[in-house]
Amino acid sequence: MLKSAGTVSTPPPDYLLRHPAADELPAIQRLLDECEAADCGEPRASDFDVVAAAADPDAHPEQDWWVLEHAGGDLAGFANLYWPPTGEARGDACVAPEHSGRGLSVRLFRTLEARARELAAGAAAGSAAALYMQCEDTQPGRQAWLLAHGYRRVREMFMMRVDLGGGTAAPVWPPGIDVRDMRPHLDHEALCAAHNDGFSEHFLHFPVKLDVWRSWVYGHAELDPHLWVVAWDGDEVAGQATAMPVGAAASIEDVMVRKPWRGRGLGLAMLLEVFARLHERGRDDVSLWVDAENATGAVSLYEAAGMHVWRHVGVFKLELAPA
Repeated sequence: MLKSAGTVSTPPPDYLLRHPAADELPAIQRLLDECEAADCGEPRASDFDVVAAAADPDAHPEQDWWVLEHAGGDLAGFANLYWPPTGEARGDACVAPEHSGRGLSVRLFRTLEARARELAAGAAAGSAAALYMQCEDTQPGRQAWLLAHGYRRVREMFMMRVDLGGGTAAPVWPPGIDVRDMRPHLDHEALCAAHNDGFSEHFLHFPVKLDVWRSWVYGHAELDPHLWVVAWDGDEVAGQATAMPVGAAASIEDVMVRKPWRGRGLGLAMLLEVFARLHERGRDDVSLWVDAENATGAVSLYEAAGMHVWRHVGVFKLELAPA
């Protein structure tokens, strides 16, 4: 039986807006892959892993995820909201290309806003309650709608890409660095702590609890410890770089160097090492998302490794007054 979702904007006739059932995760993934291919203009899978995301103990799909079901039974749209401890909520929505032009995106946006305002009303005093949405520059109509409805463009994101078909340069490691694969269920406390430290200055960062970190990492079906390069200096994690297969391509998930080890070429060495391992597997189409205004010079690092900017995405912010 279909269950309607509360606190939502009414969808057009022939569409039912509801929370998804647990067995619908594969269908949601197929929808996201279809939307990703439409967004970038070529066959491509989404790097949002639905199963891993649903396993996050802070995700709450039964409350904060929605699907739009068409009368024919297919999923026409998907939206999800993530509410971190800072109150800086992340929202995302997509509509299958064959269902576009029917006002469904607006319905999903309104649903996300309503839920975010509901959560903001119960947020702790002093939290920076806001809703952040991303929108590619290839979607000017969607961006114009966001700007006309109270959102401000506050940041730029790039998707960068490289073709490793011609091989990769060999990494040059700083003295004293020991390079190892990630050891599942052995290194997780050190890696989670290093993640929180290394990304503490980044835009919209929030400290990740160990159980959440574990769900992100171990809940991903494509986890390959050999694609998780960890740089150790004695018993300290100096940095880490990780990659995941995404369809026929691959995505760099993280490249992080902690502050005491920056400026020594460690980031480039780890990235080139991951590139080499991906190339060995025939995963030569490699991409990553990066904050265009990253304070640690990430864009320049990726360009030095041969990557180029492929897609431009705006980050839009809606301030949330208590409901």
